[in-house]
Amino acid sequence: MRVLFFVTIFIFLSQFIANAQLVDSIGEAIKFKPKLSVRLDNRYSFTATTPSTILAFKIGAEFNDRFKVGGGYNLLNSKLTKPVYLQADGRDTIVISNLKMSYMSYYIEYVFFRNKRWEFSLPIQIGIGNTHYEYRIDKFKFRNNWSMIINYEANISGQYKIIKWVGVGAGIGYQLMLKDNPAIKENFNTPIYVIKLKVFLGEIYRSVFPKKKN
Repeated sequence: MRVLFFVTIFIFLSQFIANAQLVDSIGEAIKFKPKLSVRLDNRYSFTATTPSTILAFKIGAEFNDRFKVGGGYNLLNSKLTKPVYLQADGRDTIVISNLKMSYMSYYIEYVFFRNKRWEFSLPIQIGIGNTHYEYRIDKFKFRNNWSMIINYEANISGQYKIIKWVGVGAGIGYQLMLKDNPAIKENFNTPIYVIKLKVFLGEIYRSVFPKKKN
C-alpha cells in the first residue's frame, strides 16, 4: 500500500513538472522579486507501530506567490528507545538509549491554486542527515549506530491565512528513505501528515514600514 501511495504522488508530481504550462508559470514567477518565507512544520508518521513527530524550521524565498524554494532543519521529536547492555564493575547493566534523527532539507514548492485566504501546493524535498542511538552515563553522552541518511518527501498541502500576518496549513504525503541506516530497525518509509504554522514576514514588514505615498 505504501508503495502504491508513493508511486501515485510521484506520478502526480511528474505530470505537473512535465507540463509545459507549469514550466512557463515557474519561469514567469522567478522574474519577480522574491519574498522571504519562514515557517514551522510538524510532520507526523508511524515508525513500525509507534507514532513519531518531526519538527522543522524552514526558510526560503517565494516568487510571485507561485513558486517557492528554500531549506530547513528537521529533528525527530519522539520517544523511540531501545535497551543497551553494558558491563561495569563486573556486572551487567542496562541503560535506555534514545533514537535520534536530524537532517538538513532542501525544498521546492509549486502553488497550483491561490486566493485571498486559501492556498494549495505541491511541495517536494530531499534531506541529508543522520540517525543514531544516544544514551547517558552520569554526565557523559554516548552515541552508537551512527549513519548518514538521505530521504525524499512529497505531499499535497493546503494553507489558510487566518490574519494578514499568520497562516496555518496541513498536508498528506509520503516519506521515502533513499539511504537508510542499516543498524536501525525502525521503518521511516511511511505516509506523513503535515501541520504547519506560517508567519508572513513580508506582510509584517509592510505593515510596520508602509510605503510612503508620493
